[in-house]
Amino acid sequence: MAARIAPRHSEIARRARAARGNWVLAAVYPAADGGQSAARRIPRAERMPAYHPPGTYEAYDARHDDGTAVWVRYTAGLPKPAPRPPAVTYRVCDRGTSRSYEGVRIVAVTVSPDCPRCGGPRGSAVPYRFPEDGEWYVADKWKNGCGHTDMYAAVLAEGRELARFVADATLALDDEASDENEEFGAAVALLRALEKKQRFLTARRSALLLAVAGHDEAARRVEEERTSTSGRMSARDAAQFLVGLAAARASCTDCDGGRINYQARDSEFVSLRCGRCRRDVVPRA
Repeated sequence: MAARIAPRHSEIARRARAARGNWVLAAVYPAADGGQSAARRIPRAERMPAYHPPGTYEAYDARHDDGTAVWVRYTAGLPKPAPRPPAVTYRVCDRGTSRSYEGVRIVAVTVSPDCPRCGGPRGSAVPYRFPEDGEWYVADKWKNGCGHTDMYAAVLAEGRELARFVADATLALDDEASDENEEFGAAVALLRALEKKQRFLTARRSALLLAVAGHDEAARRVEEERTSTSGRMSARDAAQFLVGLAAARASCTDCDGGRINYQARDSEFVSLRCGRCRRDVVPRA
């Protein structure tokens, strides 16, 4: 077993500044509570002067082979970075499970955005075209920044396990408990079913499972809210948040389809995203 990485925050902060905009492994804590606490406090520089001023670093915790890893990135002076996705989808080769050759098919699987070995961010998908059996196929390849390699078979197994978990929860859905006419109604019903299936389900895990089920925007909004509230959210909190967000969108009079349009002092007309509705729009000026 590899030695755990002790937190040396001054050194971690220096390494993060040197790799500005990129995630670096800060420490590996033997207990999950220690890693989760550090990941919450680093962005606020709470009792951690090495990360001053507050808001210049981002952090998250993830499972590591030797405990709980904390990853950090320095974002000061950069355009606002894209938030971490709740899940990633790759096209991978499925060659079956038989010892004999079964051919190949391309399968799209949705999995965690974290490396299963160290919790580092998984790489971005790059299309890869290859010939086999007289046909051309396109799959994805990616390189994890941590250096660990994802094998197609392992990614397939991970994706199928997540899909099976969601499918089992979907079978237990109470049709009367879901209001399909409400925005996020199906996502909220699924969260409640998942919570019954797994006790102490976190919002982070919930966002991943929502993405696996195809509720992409609900997953992004939950992850966005979880990050802004320092990660202290459960699946129940996530469901309540989505109900509130749907109600806010239905009653919002501040915007037009998610955009707030106004005339600036220089007489230019500006269109920005409504912070209340949080719709997926591209601000334009």
